[in-house]
Amino acid sequence: MDYRIEELAVKIKSNLTQTLNIEQMAESINVSVSYLQHLFKREVGISIVKYVKELRLQAARELLETTHLSVKEICMKVGVTNETHFPLDFKQKFGRTPIEYRKNYRDNKKGW
Repeated sequence: MDYRIEELAVKIKSNLTQTLNIEQMAESINVSVSYLQHLFKREVGISIVKYVKELRLQAARELLETTHLSVKEICMKVGVTNETHFPLDFKQKFGRTPIEYRKNYRDNKKGW
């Protein structure tokens, strides 16, 4: 993988709660926005926007499994700015709303 994209992926993962600006990302690795988008998709297989969304959804899933935080608190912790759309994105990815997912996860854990 291109070292610039590797470094950028690490920065994205460690700064999920921040609003990520594609222009700043491109500037940080000295490329244009369009080239960054092309390079990122070539190297990672998905767009930067989708990559960030996937990371945030995975982080939210982990918090649903391991904490008692509310969905609103989880959104803040993982950098989700659109709390209204979050349950739809979560359901599309995991097949259940965040509340349903947590309940199902906890019910299944009790069975073991």
